[in-house]
Amino acid sequence: MAAPAKSGSHRVRRHLLPGDQIIAALAPFLRFADHLVHRIVCRAWRRSCRIIGRAPPPFPWLMLPPPPPADRGPAPTPGTPQRRVFYDIPGGRSYAYPIPASYRHVTSRSGWLVLAASDSPRRFLVLNPITAGQVVVSWPFGEDPTEGFHAVLTAPLGDPGCFLTVATDRLIKYCRPAVGGDWATLRAPGFRYDTACSDLVSVGATVYLMDERRKLWRSDLAAAQPKVECRDTAFALPQGERWRHYLVESLGHVLLVVSDEHHKRLGLYRLRWEARLWVPTPASGLGDSVLLLGRGCSAAVPASVASGRSPGTVLVVRQPWRCSFLHVDIGLSFRGGGGEQPWFWTESRLGAGLGDDQLVMRKTVPQWPGEFTIGDSFWFFPGIDESDCP
Repeated sequence: MAAPAKSGSHRVRRHLLPGDQIIAALAPFLRFADHLVHRIVCRAWRRSCRIIGRAPPPFPWLMLPPPPPADRGPAPTPGTPQRRVFYDIPGGRSYAYPIPASYRHVTSRSGWLVLAASDSPRRFLVLNPITAGQVVVSWPFGEDPTEGFHAVLTAPLGDPGCFLTVATDRLIKYCRPAVGGDWATLRAPGFRYDTACSDLVSVGATVYLMDERRKLWRSDLAAAQPKVECRDTAFALPQGERWRHYLVESLGHVLLVVSDEHHKRLGLYRLRWEARLWVPTPASGLGDSVLLLGRGCSAAVPASVASGRSPGTVLVVRQPWRCSFLHVDIGLSFRGGGGEQPWFWTESRLGAGLGDDQLVMRKTVPQWPGEFTIGDSFWFFPGIDESDCP
């Protein structure tokens, strides 16, 4: 019988190769963009990069919509890889990765996109576009929801606390996509889906669901027997405006941003669950943070990584097809129209409340002539799992 191992002797030591020392010497000078370009050099390079680690950029990329059908030529077969552009705003650089055609974005988290197939067979695809890692998840609905649904991924795919959650009228469905993807159902009585005025966010494994009245439903999916709690946190807003709602997680807190359709009037609120209140919060309540808003992709990031943007800045992605009311935008130009380049996100600031108009700047992305795109854009935090480096 072997003698008991001494304390600490169970540690596994990595066997270093000569290339590891070279990569370690270069590491301080490699940006995430360099890592993406050079990670295909060879297997030894990938192994060395895995050992030294390479954190993803703290500011997300902008996932641009596909080009119009006239520019793509014949419509691709559903599921066929289609080139999609991701734009690094601080770096001013674009990347292209294949995304299955006829799949639409529903949410993203830590390097993973969750896409829904628009054609039969209906299903979800959890995809890392950089590594091409993917997991297929069954469709949770017998029939498509009449109005639509919200979705959130609560953690990176390899995390034990990772749940894929979807919410529609009076229902919350969730599964663990990495371990089989069997769906469970929770009832959320009274909840009504609205494309622009309801939203879903997660804080750890707890999900928060809000309707157009600003009422809340909450459930801890990691509990032994998850249940849904409801709080009437409704409050009045100024009349005569169709307000959009965005839920954002920031340092473990749930924030609500209320915006008019042009993102000129913005209000920030912090949730106090036990008190059943949305508390109005000044821009200083964000601390050193910039808000990134979009359906299924909202986040708060440090201002220090936002290319000189000051705390309290709000960037909202353009999502014209995720709107339940008609909005005609004369500022959007189509290919061949002779107008300005189409814009993909707006930048504004949190002011003194919903009555304070702020200057809104529309931002474009450099494109080749004839490659103008329209449709929805999304925030995406690129990431690379260790498992992709054999």
